[in-house]
Amino acid sequence: MRRPVETLRESGSLSRRTLLAGMAGMGAFALGACSDNAGSSIGTPEVPEIRLGVLKVTDTAPLFVAEREGIFAKYGLKPRFVTMELTGDQRPDLENGQADVTFDSWVTIFLNIADNADWVVLGEAYQAGPRTTGLVTNSAVTSLKTVNNLRGKRIGVNNLKGLGVLLTNSVLATNNMKPTDVIYEEIPFDDLAGAVAGGRVSAAWMVEPYLTRSQLDNGCVLFADTASGPTADFPQSGYACARSFARKNPNTVRAFQAALAEAQQRALDRSSVENVLPEYISVSRNVAQLMSLGAFPSSTLAIRPQRVADLMLEQQFLKTRLNVTERMAATSTP
Repeated sequence: MRRPVETLRESGSLSRRTLLAGMAGMGAFALGACSDNAGSSIGTPEVPEIRLGVLKVTDTAPLFVAEREGIFAKYGLKPRFVTMELTGDQRPDLENGQADVTFDSWVTIFLNIADNADWVVLGEAYQAGPRTTGLVTNSAVTSLKTVNNLRGKRIGVNNLKGLGVLLTNSVLATNNMKPTDVIYEEIPFDDLAGAVAGGRVSAAWMVEPYLTRSQLDNGCVLFADTASGPTADFPQSGYACARSFARKNPNTVRAFQAALAEAQQRALDRSSVENVLPEYISVSRNVAQLMSLGAFPSSTLAIRPQRVADLMLEQQFLKTRLNVTERMAATSTP
């Protein structure tokens, strides 16, 4: 039976991609799935009822695959899902708050770290693929033919300091435009399609399943793919916890990583993802079948999320360079 999902409001806050395998590169650690008795070799989790902060996006589908198929239980975990907010700049307290491990975009995770949150990286969640993230417009508006036509226009995003602005800025740059050439407006994901259809904004940045849903329900069209060119195969999101939690609960962290790896591998079977989306993320079966999917890495290579941190520095999201290798959870080192 499915465990209940809580809701947490923190203050302030159809193309199948192949798995990018390999362990070469700086700061890598394997999240290898293990045999059926692997749970005992990892050790008994200190915190079996681990609280997982999640967002209702495709990226987190493997967590729900792990819940439904007993993968978490295999490693001695009984997770409690805590639904985080999708809108605004999130600053969750992972030491004293309502989640032990949080999922989010790398942008938000790194902004928290830059803001003195002592977090460590536990694993990668999702890597964008073609047509999995992009700018949508109203199909009835014929004046928007190229990205340059967005100059001076309003673009809806779910977070003014988030992944959408970072990716959109990159698209603007490839078209010789600056971030200040457009006007970003913060709008909840659930309201973005309506804002485009109603003319409140000229375009909106979306991820799946919102992207496909906006096309089916609101007549929106994909105007610019923000996972192409310089941001092709862009590392989109991951998991982190407080360093203090990792130190106090090494078995719990290893169990989570092992369960995540097995679930990420299971998610290579698209049907596994499609089966959990309607129940856990409120996605219709039609949207689940039509939407594009990216990749679910089952190993974590620091060099991948480092791309995000470096682009954030380039766009002045960060004041100094963040070294992702130094933020890898020590318990995950073989």
